[in-house]
Amino acid sequence: MKSSIKLSKRLRALLPMGLVAALALSACGSGSSSGGGGGGEQKTITIATSNDAPFSFTDQATGELKGIDGEMINEIAAKKGWKVKVFTSEFATLISALSAKKADVIVDAMYITDDRKKQINFTDPWYTEGEAMVVPADSTLASRDDVKGKVLGAQTGTVFKDLIETLGGSQVKLFDSQAALLAALENKQVDAVFTDSAVVGYSLVQKPNPKLKLVTPYEPYYPGIIGAGVRKDDTQLLNDLNSGLADLKKSPKYLEILKKYGLTEANAAK
Repeated sequence: MKSSIKLSKRLRALLPMGLVAALALSACGSGSSSGGGGGGEQKTITIATSNDAPFSFTDQATGELKGIDGEMINEIAAKKGWKVKVFTSEFATLISALSAKKADVIVDAMYITDDRKKQINFTDPWYTEGEAMVVPADSTLASRDDVKGKVLGAQTGTVFKDLIETLGGSQVKLFDSQAALLAALENKQVDAVFTDSAVVGYSLVQKPNPKLKLVTPYEPYYPGIIGAGVRKDDTQLLNDLNSGLADLKKSPKYLEILKKYGLTEANAAK
């Protein structure tokens, strides 16, 4: 599944960025940003995204920017008087596209990591996001500590495969898509599954399933802090984004956006 590949890359926070950057440079080339480069006075800001739901994507029916990150930047831009333009690229090429001035800011659920901070500056945290534990609605399993001896499931090609192999389950089962993963859980072929919290939360918002439940509260093994990224020299844009984000966090709209896409108050950035 295309999105699962991108999500696994987000979660692999320690992935060597040198290789990614080299591939990205060959993919993106060079160019200039259509957004004007960064001051608070600018009228247009160009965001870079991989168009991946539920993070930052263009709604095919309306053409509007949607998603957790997408709606947050919309709110910030509205308060600042900015017009938002979208530049779409593969997730692995977003930093190179930013460096090549094809966009002004990365808005796409990017984990803040030490490797990435060497290349770009990040805003204050937008929200937190990691894996979720999902069980049948009648299950009494309440944490990772409870799954020893149980049949565990994850999606092929994600870091969650590595996680469940450490939890002492009686058997590990892997599935090619999140739909197949949740179907196996619903049919009780597995006792618990581990998957991306934002994606499964959004999936259950879009299509509620009374046979399944998210374990909550739950502390992720792979916690991630999400931020927007700007070029090192765009200090004014960074300051403007941070002030806009601070205002957003003070408003009810902040939690509304998180909950709309299946996240909770536990995902709110402190």
